[in-house]
Amino acid sequence: MTSGRTFPPGFLWGTATAAHQVEGDNKGNDWWEFEQQPGRISNGDRSGLANDSYNRYREDFSLLREMNNNAHRLSIEWSRVEPQEGEFDSRQLRHYRDVLGELREQGMRPMLTLHHFTNPAWFARKGGWAASGAPAAFLPFVRRVVDELGDLVELWCTINEPNIYATQGWVFNAWPPGRTNDIRSLWRVLANLRQAHEEAYAEIKRRWPERPAGLVHNRFLLTPYNRKNPLDQLVARAGSLAMDNWPVAAGRLQRTVAASGDFVGLNHYSGRLVRFDPRHPGQQFAFQQNPPGYRVSDFGDAVVPEWMHESLVDLKSLGKPVYITESGIATHEDAWREDFLKEILAEVLRAIADGVDVRGFFHWTAIDNFEWSRGWTVQFGLIGMDPVTLERKPKPSSRLYARIANENAIVD
Repeated sequence: MTSGRTFPPGFLWGTATAAHQVEGDNKGNDWWEFEQQPGRISNGDRSGLANDSYNRYREDFSLLREMNNNAHRLSIEWSRVEPQEGEFDSRQLRHYRDVLGELREQGMRPMLTLHHFTNPAWFARKGGWAASGAPAAFLPFVRRVVDELGDLVELWCTINEPNIYATQGWVFNAWPPGRTNDIRSLWRVLANLRQAHEEAYAEIKRRWPERPAGLVHNRFLLTPYNRKNPLDQLVARAGSLAMDNWPVAAGRLQRTVAASGDFVGLNHYSGRLVRFDPRHPGQQFAFQQNPPGYRVSDFGDAVVPEWMHESLVDLKSLGKPVYITESGIATHEDAWREDFLKEILAEVLRAIADGVDVRGFFHWTAIDNFEWSRGWTVQFGLIGMDPVTLERKPKPSSRLYARIANENAIVD
């Protein structure tokens, strides 16, 4: 239990990143190829050198250490480790050993994500996660990383946000492979990701049984506009099917968070109110809107701190520890980011007081970076960066976060 504004002893304070968004020069994956297609990325942006963190990771980790972080979540780029099917690059594995070793040297516990949205080009050309052999193609990479890097990893994340990955790529035409409303492929992708998670989890536990591993789930909260209206409840529940569930045997659905794992990784940013509207048959008769009275991020989503508490309490019945593996705000107004940090962490404390075993908070993100299809147009970082000069500039919010981590408490 906590008292006042203090978090439990041993609480993890960190930031989260994804390899493609920060490393730079990732030319062997499907995202690089997607970026070259006209109209795919805002302003025609490219990841390019990104943050050049592939070379500047020591400098970046030093900035995180200055924020008093005791952990960091990062991902490994599959296309670097296995540039061609069955061919593993020992130099890249040594590079990632250096990265993880440096992180530990600087006093931070590594949380490593095996799949954070990007795939080798060879895998994508074979049909990617919609292909029948996708989990089997993923497993050799998992096995090699687990065997050769596992001694440096303290917490494992298997798949990042399978629901977001699948819907953005096969429903909303926003990410590779750029499909629209391909529902049959959507469920096949989710089923393959589920199998891949289970096999990756088993592989981690085979080699490192004492190291916690789990899935990272994004909770985009769909809430009935009128909780007493059964039609609003129905369309909200229908909208949550692909967002919160994945297919299992005999056509049944299972909550994604109920997957095998020693903990639940929760990514939460926002949600929508949903109400029944017969004028929207193409959207399953559902109309989504931001709740009134809340500020809207640069993504166009309302920022509702109370929804973090609701998302966490919903996990209590699983009886597992929870790490908030991503939470942040897309805004150029850093003063709002400072307010957000205090407000969202107050909701985390409230959930802990309600009995949820929350063990860490990883802010998204460390440094402003390439934000997928939004390119360089949005900012999530506690540290600013000029995408031309690559100069890092800590923001006031980074100093606030450093004080929070140092005190293990919400501070003014």
